[in-house]
Amino acid sequence: MNIVLKEIILVLIAYWIGSFSFARILSKIFRNINIYKVGNSIADASNVYHNVSKPLGILIWLLDFLRIYISLWITHLIFLKHEPELLLLVGFSMTIGHCFPIMHNFKGGRGVVAYSALLFYFAPLPTFIVGIASLLIALLFHQARFSQYMMVILVPIACYIFKTGKVWARYLLLTSIIMGIINYFVSKRYGEI
Repeated sequence: MNIVLKEIILVLIAYWIGSFSFARILSKIFRNINIYKVGNSIADASNVYHNVSKPLGILIWLLDFLRIYISLWITHLIFLKHEPELLLLVGFSMTIGHCFPIMHNFKGGRGVVAYSALLFYFAPLPTFIVGIASLLIALLFHQARFSQYMMVILVPIACYIFKTGKVWARYLLLTSIIMGIINYFVSKRYGEI
């Protein structure tokens, strides 16, 4: 198979995997609720947690995270052992699928949990440390949105600080900027800006 064709197929499959909305599907199955008509109308774990069911929100958070992380691990193991840049693109495609799922009329979540899984796969220590700091800020100061942006922005900086690879820090900084833009458009679409 042509290498470029293989790469395109992997990216498209990754986008498709990311497009499954656990928030939408599980809210409908377990509570018979249309997540787009509840709370902030965003199909993400946070909306489910705050407006449908806390345990279901936690389950969705976990499933969103594991979907990206395990998919990256399997893709790395089987297809992309020596192509980490393409693996990053595959993971980012899953995150884009989460934010703009084709099977749900491009109405998805903000992608912070999905993106955090991608960050954790490529930079586990910086992501873990920033994740703990973000969680503390969310719990102590009730600043969930701010803590989400911390996850997106601070991990590339932490990569430099912890010297986990300046090359990864550059790639992750680029993806963080793109995630910031995506979050802006998702928030604007739902009237939060």
